[in-house]
Amino acid sequence: MLKFMLAAQRRPDTPQERYFYEWGIIHVSLMLQTPSVMDSFRRYVQHYSISGVDNDMLIYPLSPMNWDNMADHVVDNYEAIGLPFQDQDYPNRMQPHKFGSDSFAVELLDWETLYEEPGFYAGGVKLIHWLRKKPELSHEEFNAKWREHGRMMVEAAPKGLIRKLVIDKHVPMDPAVLKGTLFEFGNVGHYAGVEEIWFRTVEDAAKLRKDPALHATLRAGYETFVADDDTFSMVTTERVIYDFITPGHVSPKASVLIPGTLEYEVDKQGYTGWNVPGWDKQLYK
Repeated sequence: MLKFMLAAQRRPDTPQERYFYEWGIIHVSLMLQTPSVMDSFRRYVQHYSISGVDNDMLIYPLSPMNWDNMADHVVDNYEAIGLPFQDQDYPNRMQPHKFGSDSFAVELLDWETLYEEPGFYAGGVKLIHWLRKKPELSHEEFNAKWREHGRMMVEAAPKGLIRKLVIDKHVPMDPAVLKGTLFEFGNVGHYAGVEEIWFRTVEDAAKLRKDPALHATLRAGYETFVADDDTFSMVTTERVIYDFITPGHVSPKASVLIPGTLEYEVDKQGYTGWNVPGWDKQLYK
């Protein structure tokens, strides 16, 4: 399985509260009733940037792009990435609901869990690093140093501080997969990976920077493989919308995929032809 991840932002004229409403309620409702989405994305997770975080709390600064949110979509394989975009339901249902800016950071990634506390499940505060690699390193060399650094971080941090640590490693993706979608300007492949670290509180996340000795140790480790230029942090809350892959937390099947449900029957009416004389005869023939 692979992750299709993107960071996004609202339009300058949109308050963040309105943007989060559009994304968290209207966008989710559209997704849950779009068959190609529910067939392709095996897990969908939203991340909402937390207000009041400043660079003095972080190892790497916030992005000058002021990203408001991050989305995490799990797909079965590379081929599954573009399936929703190729079907008619996605462009007709999802794309007209354009509520953010045209700017995105987009990556395709393969993930590896380096640490997870007993009984952990998703949610809560998450520190996210979008990492650029030093140009002299191959992706394989970068990943090896990153893996070693992540394990060191868990050992060096106070016991119980880090709840979970995942490294999401770069997978090459042809930007043409996103042609004609809202994400085609996402600068695909710019980052070597995304690092996800779960904490109980924002204050806990800040301890990686606020503890001088710990910060010096971590910073020295990152400097062996991370390029500072364009590397940035996000501090977010994590919200799992649905999950079809995690044992013990598997979501119910979407009703739009179940014949006989209201959502299924409404979907079968189609998405075009409204207010055109005779369209119903074509639809129900």
